[in-house]
Amino acid sequence: MLLFGALAVLMFVAACATGNTAISSSVGGSVSSQTYSAPVLSDIEHKNVTLLDMTYARPDIERMRASMEDLQSGISDGKDAEEMIAIYQALQQQYSHADSMLSLVYLLYAFDVTVDFYRDEYAFLQSALSELDAQMQGVSAALFGSSGEAEALARRSFGEGYVDAIMGNSFYDDATIQQLLDREEQLTLEYDRLSATFSLLDNGTRWTYADIVTDMSLRSDEYYRLYDAYCAALNEQAGGIFLEQLSIRAEIAARLGYSNYAAYCYQSYGRDYSPEDAKILHAAVKRHIAPVFIDAIENKDTSDLDAAFFEEDAFFSALSSSANAFSPLLGEPVTYMLQNRLYDVTDSSVKMDSSFTTYISEHRAPFIFSRWTGSADDVATMLHELGHFTNYYHNAGVGYSAGDSLDLAEMDAQALVLLLFDDYERFYGDLANEARTAALIDAMYTLVSCCMEDEFQQEVYANPDMTLDEMNALYVSLADAYGLEQTYGYQGTEWVLITHTFQTPLYYISYAASMVPSLELFDLAQSDAEAAKAAYFRILTREAYASLGDVLAKNGLAPVFSERTIIGIADMINSYIN
Repeated sequence: MLLFGALAVLMFVAACATGNTAISSSVGGSVSSQTYSAPVLSDIEHKNVTLLDMTYARPDIERMRASMEDLQSGISDGKDAEEMIAIYQALQQQYSHADSMLSLVYLLYAFDVTVDFYRDEYAFLQSALSELDAQMQGVSAALFGSSGEAEALARRSFGEGYVDAIMGNSFYDDATIQQLLDREEQLTLEYDRLSATFSLLDNGTRWTYADIVTDMSLRSDEYYRLYDAYCAALNEQAGGIFLEQLSIRAEIAARLGYSNYAAYCYQSYGRDYSPEDAKILHAAVKRHIAPVFIDAIENKDTSDLDAAFFEEDAFFSALSSSANAFSPLLGEPVTYMLQNRLYDVTDSSVKMDSSFTTYISEHRAPFIFSRWTGSADDVATMLHELGHFTNYYHNAGVGYSAGDSLDLAEMDAQALVLLLFDDYERFYGDLANEARTAALIDAMYTLVSCCMEDEFQQEVYANPDMTLDEMNALYVSLADAYGLEQTYGYQGTEWVLITHTFQTPLYYISYAASMVPSLELFDLAQSDAEAAKAAYFRILTREAYASLGDVLAKNGLAPVFSERTIIGIADMINSYIN
């Protein structure tokens, strides 16, 4: 999900390095004290609002279409640029309202994927706004290009990044793909319902995925038998959905002039790196991270943490004190979240099997959606989502096409989990050291598994005629190459558990790409925690449209797609956990 950037006007003074010294990481970054000048924050006012205060109503799509037609007519008639920009701003407000309703109805749908109303409303609005995107792109480009005065006024009104993004966007020039996009979304909704409600019938007993992974009474051999049987049965049904998605996505890419869907998807996400760049990361992670990961799995015992139960109330109580101790910049959004109950972690068999943070722009309110079962993973998941919540709180802009780097958005989340290491006693008690080890193992798992998922999807999209059996065989071979088959055992059907593969294809590499600088910030924190925090908040409060490479370079962090960087990450983790 894209995060949005706002105008930044409120200054925050953070503790930072002094003089001309620099803090250096073992990864290769060298950050001067100048880099850690005060982050810039927005002046957004957050009023108290709960989910109960938010009401979904279908936006007036026809009114938006009429407004676009009026604007286009005005452009054609050569009306005054200032007048046209004012009309455009009013149209933006309509679009922002519609986008807010889309976020809200998706959240309501996620609470119960079996409710037809919210599912159908989400499908309708997603399709309508996708179609309007193409029209908005066209009318925006026409307005900004209508005269030098119009372009200059647009740049002053909306920012350089906004105008450049509009003028450079050609993804939806072909309106004939709308039917393909609609069918793709319908298939995604089919998968959502299947994954949330699927169960395995085994010897007269029905097992959901949650039943299998949370039943502590199962012997290990019985657990693995049920797990494998569940994945195989789900693969048969979900695999058919994906095969149709694959065909549709290949056609979308072809119609838009791309060699394959991966090339299209990477560019549509606004990444400043290519699938070929990602392959450099794939190879480096296999070569340098996988061996350290395998060694840690085999020699570091986290069984006590895995068996522990963590109370939801105790976590949220600890979260408040931890956030305030960490920084006022974290304490403020946490207080706002808790006061307004802008999260839901209830466990339900009909909830979407996913964790995410969304932003209801009309209320300027982020919202965390997850499921609490009492495992240590729940703690880590909430800390991860809190990073997204904090970014939305401090740096969420409203408006058409105000996109943000997926990789930087995931860095907001993943870096926070690592920078809170010193406070793990609050969350994990006597198991804090075990949790720290587990967090670094999880960080390596993110690098390994997400590179594997990206390599799997790149290969599939390069060969869209693959059969389901061929995909399963490819998956198990990649699991072996990345060391996951050795550590966990794979049969090749498990990929259907990855919801992103169906919902947001080729997203997973952003978790890996963002984990690299997140681990470097963690390394820097070992020598100067305050400087690392200040760097984190500077990155979190970046300008809209900032790219991963530019933001890392401005903060003195090492390039992601470099074998040297990955060698440094592997050595640092190996040293820390051993």
